[in-house]
Amino acid sequence: MNNDKENSKILFYIKMSKELYDIMIEEEAQKCGITKQEAHVLLFFSNNPNFSNATDAVCYRGFSKAYVSKAIKSLDEKGFIRIINSDTDKRYQHIFIDSIAYDIVDKLKKVQKEYFLLLKNGISDKDFLIHLKVIDKIAKNVMNKMKG
Repeated sequence: MNNDKENSKILFYIKMSKELYDIMIEEEAQKCGITKQEAHVLLFFSNNPNFSNATDAVCYRGFSKAYVSKAIKSLDEKGFIRIINSDTDKRYQHIFIDSIAYDIVDKLKKVQKEYFLLLKNGISDKDFLIHLKVIDKIAKNVMNKMKG
C-alpha cells in the first residue's frame, strides 16, 4: 500500500488540516485583536509550559525565527508576555504569558479544542485510539530518520 495516489492523499490531507487549523485560529485571533502569529506563539507557550524560549517554538512548531521574533516583539509591546533574561546564558530569554493575556489564551484554546473535536467527528473512540497508535509509530519513524 505504497502508491502515488495514497501518498498524494496523505500529503493533501496534512496540508488541508493545517490550513483549517490556521483559518480557525486566525479568525479567533482577529476577534481578540491579535495576529495569527501572536496567537500561535501564545498557544505554543500556553500548551508547553516546559518550554520558555523562542528557539523552542522554532524547533517544535516549525515556525521561522522571523515569525516567532515578530510575534514575541508585538506580544511584549502589548504586555501579553514577560521576557526574562536567562541567569546562566545571557543569549537566551525566557518567555512567560502575562495574566493580561489569559482571557485571549482561553478563547484560543477553545478554538483549538473545537478543531480537534472536528477532526475526530464521526470516528469512534476505539478507531481514534488506533489512529493515535499509528501516528505514534509514524512519528517514531520520522524521529529515527531525523536522528540519522
